[in-house]
Amino acid sequence: MKSHTYHTYRILSHISSFETINRWGSFHHERLDGSGYPFRISAFDFPLGSRIMAVADVFTALTEDRPYREGMDVDKALHIIETMAQSNALDTYVASLLKKGIVRINDARIGAQTAALKEYEKFSKSGVLY
Repeated sequence: MKSHTYHTYRILSHISSFETINRWGSFHHERLDGSGYPFRISAFDFPLGSRIMAVADVFTALTEDRPYREGMDVDKALHIIETMAQSNALDTYVASLLKKGIVRINDARIGAQTAALKEYEKFSKSGVLY
């Protein structure tokens, strides 16, 4: 599971016009304090796009229903993200923007998940997966 960001980096590194997208996607599990993966980069080398993706990834991971657990409520997820930001794992500014726009952001997340589920159900009924 942890290797997906490394493989993203390796695959996209062959497409020069994807350099920025590659850095953002490949570094979204990094942490400002250098404790992330796969490269253990720290704040100086951590692009803003990756910082945004890191906060979004944690928020989504905490609030989405998963096969092994229900998603947690938004207030609890925000508390965890704020704690991570205070401990220098996540960007405090990006975390504050999430909190400020939480209703609109969470509505967009739910809408995207609902649309994706409908698309998956349509796709799986087409027989392509069998």
